[in-house]
Amino acid sequence: MLIDGRTLNEGEVIKTDICILGGGPAGITLANELNGSNLKVALLDAGGEQYEANIQQFYEADSVPNFYPDPQISRLRFLGGASNHWANNTSPFSPLDFEKRDWIANSGWPIGYDDLAPYYIKAAEYCQTGGDGYSSEYWLPLMELDDLMQDAMYSQLSIAKASLPPTRFYVSHGKSLVESANVYIYKYASVIDLEFDESEKRVVAATFTAYNGKQYKVLSDRFVLSMGGLENARMLLLFNEKYNGKLGNESDNVGRYFMDHPTMNAAHLISEVTRLDSMSRLEGQRFLVAFFELTEKVLREEKLINLRMPVTSITEYGMSDGISSFHILKNSLIKGELPDYFFTHYGNLILDADMVIEAIARKQFDTKVFDSAKNKSGYQIPMMVEQIPERNNRIHLSAKKDQLGLNKLSIEWNVSEQNRELMWRALEVFARDMGITSIGRLRLLRERASRLFGDQMGFGHHHMGTTRMSDTPENGVVDENCKVFGVGNLYIAGSSVFPTGSHVPPTLTITALSVRLADHLKGIREGYHEQ
Repeated sequence: MLIDGRTLNEGEVIKTDICILGGGPAGITLANELNGSNLKVALLDAGGEQYEANIQQFYEADSVPNFYPDPQISRLRFLGGASNHWANNTSPFSPLDFEKRDWIANSGWPIGYDDLAPYYIKAAEYCQTGGDGYSSEYWLPLMELDDLMQDAMYSQLSIAKASLPPTRFYVSHGKSLVESANVYIYKYASVIDLEFDESEKRVVAATFTAYNGKQYKVLSDRFVLSMGGLENARMLLLFNEKYNGKLGNESDNVGRYFMDHPTMNAAHLISEVTRLDSMSRLEGQRFLVAFFELTEKVLREEKLINLRMPVTSITEYGMSDGISSFHILKNSLIKGELPDYFFTHYGNLILDADMVIEAIARKQFDTKVFDSAKNKSGYQIPMMVEQIPERNNRIHLSAKKDQLGLNKLSIEWNVSEQNRELMWRALEVFARDMGITSIGRLRLLRERASRLFGDQMGFGHHHMGTTRMSDTPENGVVDENCKVFGVGNLYIAGSSVFPTGSHVPPTLTITALSVRLADHLKGIREGYHEQ
């Protein structure tokens, strides 16, 4: 059933067995898994069924680092959440992603790949990418790419899949909830408070508003925060201010270990292997992409992070070293400095003068000069970088408040020097394989680092790690069942519980964890309270 929160009578109290706070992919999946059970479920979402600017503004952060996107842009505050503008690119995590790696501090999940693997099957159904898996042994022969890496020693091809059109979780999976006899969706229901019984160590109620000055209360046996990687932590920080850190924050872990996926073009591949133009394939209502990644063997031996490395063709203009060097030299000289790799940049400027002139002509005069600029010159690698979980990468509460009187969030985030160096080392290892397999020559663009990790850095907008899963409350916020430490009936769903973020988009794993959480919640017998 779908209920407009604005139509409720002021002070109305809703009683339910499970209350899900947030209607993005995690919340929609969880509600669907509980649909048809003997549990009464209330799902509260802060928005309606469409984008509304006056509601979206509540995602605005008070401060973000240079170049980092404000969550008001990257998140969406209505039913379906960020799935309303994602590209639906999905891949599973690998077994190594769940393991403790001695060369990556703070790594390791309290569950293993085998604990989650069965849930990936149903997760793919929710993402609408099909039940035929992500096995490269199955897909690469169909894409005629199976022998491309047969001589490779360090890397391999793996598969990503997306549905066409991209799956919008509420549009695709909301109808069954609207028609449900036991699930009640409350739209325009923005949570502003939790009531915590400190003696019983249980959340008693959630309070929400419908942006109309009125407040309503939900009484429930269990509560699940599923508001996204930023809002889960923001709201938990707000609740903990009231209860002195007793909701999973006695070790000051809430909001910390914040990860995203930096994206960038840090290497060019010079190759004449035409099959690199066939790394993607339409398969009915799905889009398949083959991408390069390092093998688990070499990741262990060389102690590296992993990179997701698709390839796309690039023109002579797009591959120009001179254009990039021109910008780096200009920015450094404005500051009265000499950049790193000065002589490399100077040489690029001279040797690639025609493309520099082309860039100036396009920007200043909106005209094209050289026909050669459009010629194919090689391949770029728009890679996605695994980020190391760093304790000081975090979100915290600002003193500034939104129109509901709740503290806005502030973000502290960067890519550490260790993370950058491991990225370059991983690319060096991958470059060896390009030579071994005779695919081509990989040129690392180290001299562009100031821009790659600056104005040219992109983001997956994958907010992870802020309420991390752990064996102990000293190292995390939730246990292996996503239950908040120190609270008997509060759970968290979504990528905020990821201890590490892998190198692939997180939604398939978010969905798999939500299906697993639903099984756990259904397995708790009526009247039984976890401690």
